[in-house]
Amino acid sequence: MSLFRSSLALLILLVLFLTLASGQDHHLRYDAIDVISYRFEIDLNDSTDLVYGTADIEIEFLKDVDQFYLDLSYSLTDTTGMTVQELTEDGKEVSFLQLSDQISFTIPYATKGMRRTYRIKYSGIPSDGLIISENKFGDRTFFGDNWPNRGHHWLPLVDHPSDKAVVEFLVHAPEHYRVVAVGTKQDEFREKGRITSHWKTSYPLSTKMMVIGVSPFEVQHLKSASGIPVSSWIYPQNKKEGFRDYSMAIQPLDYFESYLAPYPFKKLANVQSKTVYGGMENASCIFYHERSVSGKQRIENLLAHEIAHQWFGDAVSELDWHHIWLSEGFATYLTDLYIEHTHGREAFVASMLDEKGQVLRFARRRLAPIVDTTLPVSTRLLNKNSYEKAGWVLHMLRHDMGDEKFRECVQTFYEKFKYDNALTGDFLEVVESVTGKEYSAFFQQWFHQAGHPVLSFSWKQKGRTIELNIKQHQEQHLFNFPLEVEMKNDAGESVRQTLSIRASEHIFTIEVPFEAKEILLDPDTWLLYEPYQRL
Repeated sequence: MSLFRSSLALLILLVLFLTLASGQDHHLRYDAIDVISYRFEIDLNDSTDLVYGTADIEIEFLKDVDQFYLDLSYSLTDTTGMTVQELTEDGKEVSFLQLSDQISFTIPYATKGMRRTYRIKYSGIPSDGLIISENKFGDRTFFGDNWPNRGHHWLPLVDHPSDKAVVEFLVHAPEHYRVVAVGTKQDEFREKGRITSHWKTSYPLSTKMMVIGVSPFEVQHLKSASGIPVSSWIYPQNKKEGFRDYSMAIQPLDYFESYLAPYPFKKLANVQSKTVYGGMENASCIFYHERSVSGKQRIENLLAHEIAHQWFGDAVSELDWHHIWLSEGFATYLTDLYIEHTHGREAFVASMLDEKGQVLRFARRRLAPIVDTTLPVSTRLLNKNSYEKAGWVLHMLRHDMGDEKFRECVQTFYEKFKYDNALTGDFLEVVESVTGKEYSAFFQQWFHQAGHPVLSFSWKQKGRTIELNIKQHQEQHLFNFPLEVEMKNDAGESVRQTLSIRASEHIFTIEVPFEAKEILLDPDTWLLYEPYQRL
């Protein structure tokens, strides 16, 4: 029997299943299986939002089990949700129970190391994940939008970034559409008023990246300096503007290949879409919000940010959601480095100062660490700490170790965890290995503790001696950091000195060869701090 019919049995199993699942985090829930590959066949049409799917999922068992589960949204009462019609292994029915957001499998005993492939036939109207709607021109479109864990609303899978797998999509749709997806196109043909498009990856991805885009598109084909196929997928009504805007993707792609490593995937498609975000960095198939197109080339930084994610976020992914800064913080700071390279130091500093302001304003609303395990898995993870503050911490790390070592750290970290997952501690180990220095206190202070230094200073000069008083005012813990100060006179002469700040108050004696008229803290914008303002 593939689906339990007895209401009593259903109630008992429901209580048992929810009791077991509710007390388990993802490490315990998924320690039994490792998904090796997904093959999704998706049938779309224009007469209804009903989606028909067949999923072939190859699983390796990590321990001896006779039960496991995958994520798939299901509702007994709503008009949306996915219903499993059949679940088989080698044509033989497998016992299962579909409840809420999961499918529970009861299987013949599987031993550690064994691999099995399961076929799931299902259908339904997705409540989320696959966005079926009209675009800004009134055309019907279908766009996958899985982040953070919304993929299970239309696909059966392990909806967590820790379990990467290769994926292929076989999409059937009315022939007036064009289809784009992660991976490379294997085949495509039109027959009897339908289009069938087949895409496949040769690299493992987190399920948050496994998407398709089905829409009327016009496509422009370009190529990076290294020969990577780059394409722009644009709504026909604004193709001229979209091709102009998205053609700017070549420059950041070329820069990141030179700064980091060769591009990790086989193609880069930049897609105008109905994503709910400004941009979604799906591996090799980036979705940008449809209103990003203006024809005025104003989205250079957005393009750079999402393309930087191809290395950090897609090839290297966070093992757990609360370490999302490994994706967003790296993409933010790599975008800043691209600005510095392309537009110069002044534009770079302006960007860093803008991001600093965002960090300080966010801290007044919510004081929390970058790695904030108190947050639920939701868009609340996408905040100024995981983006801008994490980027600033990388900026300070770069200043501490120098440009050459910083780049070596980033490259080494990428190569070590390419197509894999990492945590903050993994990056720390790489930093310490590359530099030969101890950075655990730095990481603890900036990634795992809330806040930032709030500083005031006063000074007086007698002869050639300056007495400089510096105080920390933040209510949380004291910070330990180097602070560069610059003493200047009216003639444009200056003296700089780096001070070690460890206590709530320091008095430094500094010798200068002139009468100072001004003292600047952090003159080159390397420290994340806030000037103290008396109430």
